[in-house]
Amino acid sequence: MRIQGPILTLALLALPGVAAAQGNAECTPYENALAPEAARLCNASVDATRYFHPLLGLAISGGNPVVGSFRTLGGLGHFSIGLRLTAFEATLPNLSYNGSTATVPAGEKAPLGAPTIDAGIGLFNGLSNGLLSVDLLGSVVAVPNNVNNLTVDPAASTMGDFAYKIGYGARLGILRGGFPVPSITASWMHREIPTVKFGEVSASSPDDYSYQIGLTATNLRLMAGWRLAMFDIGVGVGKDTYTGDAQIQFTHPVTAATETIDISLDNSRTTLFADVGLNMGPLKLAGEVGMQTANDLTTASDFQGIDVQEGLKYASVGLRLAF
Repeated sequence: MRIQGPILTLALLALPGVAAAQGNAECTPYENALAPEAARLCNASVDATRYFHPLLGLAISGGNPVVGSFRTLGGLGHFSIGLRLTAFEATLPNLSYNGSTATVPAGEKAPLGAPTIDAGIGLFNGLSNGLLSVDLLGSVVAVPNNVNNLTVDPAASTMGDFAYKIGYGARLGILRGGFPVPSITASWMHREIPTVKFGEVSASSPDDYSYQIGLTATNLRLMAGWRLAMFDIGVGVGKDTYTGDAQIQFTHPVTAATETIDISLDNSRTTLFADVGLNMGPLKLAGEVGMQTANDLTTASDFQGIDVQEGLKYASVGLRLAF
């Protein structure tokens, strides 16, 4: 019985350490048992940033780098160029959260997406069965700079109301099939977007926090498809890696000072997709449905109505010319 008091004391002393371990390391300086609002707001802003980053990645990556196509272009002298739009709907945490409650309220459901100009040039037609055929791929990812709560780096290159970055990659032919044997291709793409900022922390803004994000996406794809009369149909699986830096700002609930946190982001996701393409001579019309599968993201915050580990469904449409 005499050792119960010391053991109980040690257990009580350990509780603050356990609570701190549940938060993000970046928010440790704001932990205060008498005023928990600052730590809650810090954790919410960090968690929201890590949740939002792969959503941006999905918007610019989609599935098939050439929507509706499952064969290489056919070697030198062949090329394609087209426009693709990938879109989905997601619920983001409310930016007007000051840490006064343990649960972070959800904002409205927002459509997310980015138009992309995709291009391809045939380099090598490969062996007789299509093995080792190679296409050089390129993309121009555009981000609209007139969306509410979203600010694009003013130094970014622009086309009209869009800021853009150029991406590149390659597609490798493994097998040029004929029904019922599928054509099989693999691809690698490197894409980026201009730095974007979600929210605004200022005296005139209702937002209590904001996050500014840079994104670089590396997309690996393995695809199998068939050509049936005028149609190309097929499926694919991919692995995406999203990296970048983020700067988070929030208004300290007690001191009203603007706090700034810099973090590095590194996420990976698996993508599944299915395409159908309609061939009308050189004009190709295509559609795609896909899913960024469930993940293991953990957060220190409790987001109302948002499952940060849930998979996301998306759709893409594309129109291109191929010669």
